Amino acid sequence: MLKRDKGINHCTWCGASTMMERMLLPETPILEFLEVKIDLIGRDDVWSDNADWSILNLDSDVEAELLVYDEMLGQVGLKHVCEGCLMEDDRLWDKYYGKERDGYIDFDLEF
Repeated sequence: MLKRDKGINHCTWCGASTMMERMLLPETPILEFLEVKIDLIGRDDVWSDNADWSILNLDSDVEAELLVYDEMLGQVGLKHVCEGCLMEDDRLWDKYYGKERDGYIDFDLEF
């Protein structure tokens, strides 16, 4: 029988060993290859409030891929995720949804 070291967990996203505690996170990290695909289609045409996929003429495989990705990003649960994956996810968030995007509003308040 294998003996597991106490305090050593495995990252849900990449499988690496980690000492991180469980955190409330999405089922998948932000995936750059899908974000690039979204940008090629048109980010506002895919994710905005006015998005209408019926006029985009999406391939059924691409549409299915985007639907699964959206669902996985929207479902959160407790999981162990390593520091490397968290840092990469933060970098991709800033690149595709945060500080590097047009129209980003920073709500950091200084007291």
